[in-house]
Amino acid sequence: MHIELTDALALRAFDERDAVELEHVIGESRAHLRPFLPFANTDPADVEFRRGWIADTRRAFDIGERFTFAVVRQGNIVGNCSIDPRSDGSASIGFWLHPDHTRTGIATTVAAALTVAGLSAGYQPILLRHDQANSVSGAIAAKLGYSLVAQEPHSIDAPGQTGITLVWEATDDHRARSVTPPM
Repeated sequence: MHIELTDALALRAFDERDAVELEHVIGESRAHLRPFLPFANTDPADVEFRRGWIADTRRAFDIGERFTFAVVRQGNIVGNCSIDPRSDGSASIGFWLHPDHTRTGIATTVAAALTVAGLSAGYQPILLRHDQANSVSGAIAAKLGYSLVAQEPHSIDAPGQTGITLVWEATDDHRARSVTPPM
């Protein structure tokens, strides 16, 4: 699956040939990701591990369990994003970028595309969940018109987390207001 977002930006399913490039991007991003994303602290820096992870994400994609995409800018992987369906008919979205590509509008564009794709696929609502200390994710949710609907406790599994998850949601009504990517 391939989703063109702009002339230079796309989402596509990972392929096992991406393992080396993805591991390199993660390696360069670990310090940036460690405060909020547990995998940055726990996943080994190993191409074979990454190949296995890609194979797992492809299997999950193929059976509709989780839709994980490479964020590709000008032909290069710059991050990862996903739509995670839940048993209640909703879906959560998530995303991260290499630090050289943050504060460029890419994360907002990706979140908007995931929101539209999830709503179009019939998931209702689309949830964006993040630790309270991750103000950037909250700003993206607010910019896209998501509504803050809950605060939930969570176990702390990364050093920058507070233990409070903020839950934002977008519904079909949200799509009617038009999610327009900023890029």
